[in-house]
Amino acid sequence: MDEYQELISVLPLKTVEYAFAYGSGAIQQKDENKAEKMVDFVVVTNNAQEFHKDNISKNPQHYSLLRLMGPKMIEKIQCNFAARVYYNTHVNVGKRKIKYGIISYENAKQDLLDWRWIYICGRLHKPVLDVIKPKDDMCDLVTENRRSALHSALLLLPESFTLKQLFHKIVGLSYTGDFRMIVGEDKNKIEKIVEGNYEELLRVYEPLMNDDARLSVMTPAKVIQDGSTTAIYHRLNLLPSEVLNRIQRNMNKAQKRQRDAEEVIFSLAHRHDVAKTVETAIGGIIRPISFSQTAKNAFSAGVTRSIIYSLAKMSKFLKSK
Repeated sequence: MDEYQELISVLPLKTVEYAFAYGSGAIQQKDENKAEKMVDFVVVTNNAQEFHKDNISKNPQHYSLLRLMGPKMIEKIQCNFAARVYYNTHVNVGKRKIKYGIISYENAKQDLLDWRWIYICGRLHKPVLDVIKPKDDMCDLVTENRRSALHSALLLLPESFTLKQLFHKIVGLSYTGDFRMIVGEDKNKIEKIVEGNYEELLRVYEPLMNDDARLSVMTPAKVIQDGSTTAIYHRLNLLPSEVLNRIQRNMNKAQKRQRDAEEVIFSLAHRHDVAKTVETAIGGIIRPISFSQTAKNAFSAGVTRSIIYSLAKMSKFLKSK
């Protein structure tokens, strides 16, 4: 942990509410060497403009030429486009390379509670390293986000399954519809995360599973959930608002009717395509964001860094085939 705190200490931290490291440079994945990887961070700030002002002054080399537009314009780019995250990538700190994304507290809250973009919230479905510990309110948001991930994953599973299958579904949620899984990402990424982090996933999700009256963990090889219409209706109602909005829109469009959310959810709970409907709604949020945030990252990184980053991703993708 000390190494990661040292890496992030190069940034101005006075406005930072929470910072975590994620990805294969921070969290062990099967058959991967963490020490060789770039370390990915997310920084949640209560004042994005002030953060960028201080950071441009302290670390101008972290930014592309966009820094010349000033902190106010960078905040606008961050807070008005794609997943509301602004990344600086391929930054050298000592012997390691880091990439860090800045998001405002309000935008992080929106994503964690409502799954507005399923970007930061998706990273927090999986184990992360808390480098700057979250305060109580942020802690609650992270827990609520993971509870939503558990409900979503359970809706994609049959009545009986294994813990490993559950963790596969949870980890896979944020890759649903992501074009980078077709080209650019390691094809075995989900498997590697689950295999390398099984104990940590269990630590994170066990309390939430214990809280769930409709779920019984008999053994790691046998988990049983209540598959009744009432239980499905209950879980559907607990999905984040953006997922529910997508389900309502998609079903109304397919059936050429206008029904309110409650009517749509009640109807869906009685059908046999719940998993497919939920997965389509989640993919519908992620797909456009995966394109727009990737384009935004390339824009903020500048041409040279974007090419280096893309080549590294493509190399990883080809090795996994």
